[in-house]
Amino acid sequence: MRMKTVVLAMALCLMGAATGMAQRGNGQMDPAKRIEQMVKKLGLDEAQAKQFREAMAEMRPAARPADGQRPSKEEMEKMREEMKQKREAVDQKVKAILTEEQYKKYQEMNQRPQGGRRQ
Repeated sequence: MRMKTVVLAMALCLMGAATGMAQRGNGQMDPAKRIEQMVKKLGLDEAQAKQFREAMAEMRPAARPADGQRPSKEEMEKMREEMKQKREAVDQKVKAILTEEQYKKYQEMNQRPQGGRRQ
């Protein structure tokens, strides 16, 4: 009886660790894994998948400055605007890659919950 409990506990720990490995420390999934998950869910063929991965790679944020300093409010606002423009450009590329049905599904997958941030 005790051995079964130990084996069950170990199995549960291993499953939890495997699930946690696909996520970052902040609870979000690793971007590369998320992209691969999207490729599967959208049912992309090889050509679409390659183009989709390339388009999504453009969304990777720029590296932080080497000195580790936080940007000023003006720099942050500029970065937000640049990111918004980049998102719009990537969205247009993705729209050209996907079928109409796939694009609708893609948009649904990227919907953010309304109502602000979690407390």
